[in-house]
Amino acid sequence: MRSENETFIEAARRAQLAECAVDVIAEAGIGKASMARIAERAGVSVGVISYHFGNKAGLIAAVVDQVAKTAVALMEPQIVAQPTAAQGLRTLITSNLDFMKQHPNALRALLEIIRADDGVYAAQGSQAISDVEKVLHWGQHTGEFGSFDTRVMATTIRAAIDAVPLLLSRDEDLDLTAYGEELACLFDRATRKESH
Repeated sequence: MRSENETFIEAARRAQLAECAVDVIAEAGIGKASMARIAERAGVSVGVISYHFGNKAGLIAAVVDQVAKTAVALMEPQIVAQPTAAQGLRTLITSNLDFMKQHPNALRALLEIIRADDGVYAAQGSQAISDVEKVLHWGQHTGEFGSFDTRVMATTIRAAIDAVPLLLSRDEDLDLTAYGEELACLFDRATRKESH
């Protein structure tokens, strides 16, 4: 893996190689996604991949990092732009499903990596739950949301979102937009402060 002083060109090359790895893993599965196969897809030698990532584990870590950064870049600006926590939560849910719709190979690759090493999900999942909790704390602070354990609710919301890829693998025609809206409505009712 390269140092903190990597150049713009090196960073772009790393991103390109990670994207090729995403495509190969999505198409062939993690077991068949050899460095040689990824290098062939990228039109480089295995040595170039080794130079940038060290080994396959380094490349896989870069893939996970790139998928996470792509997801955050898509979702975070939309969420923080919302004027209320309720709208922020709705956007968090629907933008997660939008990411799945817009980046199917990234989603498939990430699922392949998680199946091979559930420790990857443990790290990513923990951060994702914390991100949901921030929105829930926001809503409780403003009085929009009721009183509930934010960790339990965040874990439940995350589990509902994380169940979608399995549904999608069984039904490629699943309407992710409609599904996301339904999930958002469900959790809007679950989090809303009861009026007396």
